[in-house]
Amino acid sequence: MKDESVSIASATFGSNLRMLRKGRHLTQEKLAEELGVCTKHISELETGKTFISGALMDEIARYFDTSFDELFLTEERRMERDGEAARIASSMLRHNSEDFDRRYGITLHLADDAGSRQR
Repeated sequence: MKDESVSIASATFGSNLRMLRKGRHLTQEKLAEELGVCTKHISELETGKTFISGALMDEIARYFDTSFDELFLTEERRMERDGEAARIASSMLRHNSEDFDRRYGITLHLADDAGSRQR
């Protein structure tokens, strides 16, 4: 079970590292150069073939200005978190829209509200 957990963590980290690297339009070579490691090590990290050391994890988190949690967040959990954030934002916008209407007599409609009224 422990080996399976490490494999899942390695694969998740690798996928997130690849996403962060590509988000910055970096090649594996350029990222390796920036972090002072060999390109093969970046490749092995991204494919989950090797697990990251604490020191390099800290370097990567600092380089991409992200948290350790974010480096190991699964896609499923990221979608849940993003969905939760969207629900909270929508609720806040709805509340602010109602307040705006009360204060200024102008009604604002969120796109999903307008679409649901047309159905």
